Amino acid sequence: MKKLLYILTVLILLTATFISSTLLKSYYGNNETKPLSKSKVEEEIKEEPKTYTSKIWATGDIMYHMPLYKNNFNAEKSEYDFSNYYKKVEEYLNGADLVLGNFETTVNPNRPLSGHPMFNSPEESLKYLKASGFDILSTANNHCLDTGVEGVFTTIDAMDKAGIKHFGTYKERREPLIVESNNIKIGFLSYAEIFNGLESLVSQDKSYAISPLKEDLILNDISEMKNLGVDYIICYPHWGIEYSRVPSENQKHFEDFLLSNGVDAILGSHPHVVQGINEREINGEKKFTIYSMGNSISNQRELWLHRKGVESGVFVELNLEKTGDKTVLKSYNLFPTYVNRYRDERGWQSEVILYYDLIEGGKYRDLLTEKDKDFVDKSYNETMDILYNKEDKKEEAAA
Repeated sequence: MKKLLYILTVLILLTATFISSTLLKSYYGNNETKPLSKSKVEEEIKEEPKTYTSKIWATGDIMYHMPLYKNNFNAEKSEYDFSNYYKKVEEYLNGADLVLGNFETTVNPNRPLSGHPMFNSPEESLKYLKASGFDILSTANNHCLDTGVEGVFTTIDAMDKAGIKHFGTYKERREPLIVESNNIKIGFLSYAEIFNGLESLVSQDKSYAISPLKEDLILNDISEMKNLGVDYIICYPHWGIEYSRVPSENQKHFEDFLLSNGVDAILGSHPHVVQGINEREINGEKKFTIYSMGNSISNQRELWLHRKGVESGVFVELNLEKTGDKTVLKSYNLFPTYVNRYRDERGWQSEVILYYDLIEGGKYRDLLTEKDKDFVDKSYNETMDILYNKEDKKEEAAA
């Protein structure tokens, strides 16, 4: 009897082992397939890195010639009112994450207001730029010393008061401007090729105050930004030859130098007319250059300067995209602008309008006289040809 019970027990155990083995095989597959380890499971369920984007709008020379604002004093408020300057583009500026420009003047309350050739503008100029949507201004240009080193410092103070960030000139020491926009750390650099001979006003112990376009200074600034972990570097060089629609050899040299050493996008200013764009790939990185964004707002007109294109500028849209630790220029757009001159109850005024809103079908087309329509249409076509280097391509095709 005991023997029979022993045999039955053995059979039951063998049957249970067989069934268990069969079930495990059906769950895990054949013997070569192992259950996933904990680390493997965690790796497979790990989320993909998030993607962040930032839209930047940048424009060129913002200049306050005296005729632009002599009619803009509001006696009731006892202040200058510049609200009309960018009123007709505010809807576009408000759609950007960051808006940049080149502030080509000074704000020094200890000196009289003045226009060209030694600029000193009312403090309200910054208040209304901020109200229109500007976030950051470049201050390295050939007019930044127009009211002396003191003017460099008072301009910075006025920008701080208005809530506008700035780069290119410095009050106490060189301090790189890095702005985080939607999780993307963007560094801003600015340099001037000339200072109208006023650089001698800067003593050696205050040399940090300005940014000459010099290679050693550029390399130090880029290195410092890289060490601080920037994702993307934008440079605003103030360079080139006034009223020239083609870049100089020096511009081309420094374009290559900047891009080869870590700058990702170059947004040029100073010539007061637009110059073309250039797209390059360096070490697998897509780079962008616009040699000159022209005049954003000024009192320069072809009528009395006899210089073509001074009424035109451009807003450059850069669309940045960051995935993981990689930030790239996903796309760019160009929105050429026109400085419209008109009269109201105060006298002659100026305002910035996108060409797209002035050409046939544009919502501000009816603001123009028939004569102005012809001029605007011609200027728009010329501006687009220059921006996209169409004239150069025509010459190459003809050759």
